[in-house]
Amino acid sequence: MAMERIFSGYIKAHGYAIAVAALTFGCIFAVEVAHVDNFHQISRTLDDDDGDGSSGDDWISGGHQHQQHHAETYFRMRPLGQLVFSLVWVLAGTIFLVGLLFEKKKTILPFATVFAIDWSVILIQHLTKLERRSFLELVLSTDTAVLVVILVYVGFTLAVLYRLFEQRAKERAQMDEDDMENGRKPVKFTLGEEFDDSWIS
Repeated sequence: MAMERIFSGYIKAHGYAIAVAALTFGCIFAVEVAHVDNFHQISRTLDDDDGDGSSGDDWISGGHQHQQHHAETYFRMRPLGQLVFSLVWVLAGTIFLVGLLFEKKKTILPFATVFAIDWSVILIQHLTKLERRSFLELVLSTDTAVLVVILVYVGFTLAVLYRLFEQRAKERAQMDEDDMENGRKPVKFTLGEEFDDSWIS
């Protein structure tokens, strides 16, 4: 039992770390993108580039500038897309943090859903680099290693927490059922020791 408490505390500590990280980075990115001057400046720049302005030839003229344009126009990196993802992360992180406090397994599902969507989007963006890099070079890159480590770490933690909270819920339900059964049993009251009348016969 002591080892089980240590293990559950260890897993919950990782869950708290993930939830706090999601809240922290979500708030930082949201505040950064929602800054009025920055938001309008970037949005205006992207709108000019997507239109029929004269800046299109400048982007195509250089390979590095074209790659930068491709990265900025990717919807995950646009100001509005970044703001939406940041706010969703803050909401999911808050729900997940409350779920850790009260050990509710259902609160893990929103966080896991947001994580799966955002991780898949970043993976797709990462795979677009195959246009200018070989497959082996992309697989052995640091970005790929970080993506795999994050997937394994967060995915394993969420899965173990889900099973842990599910087991805790079953244990609490069993304890409540036992208490109800004990409450239905008749209570026998005795005043002192029972009278032994065998000697009368």
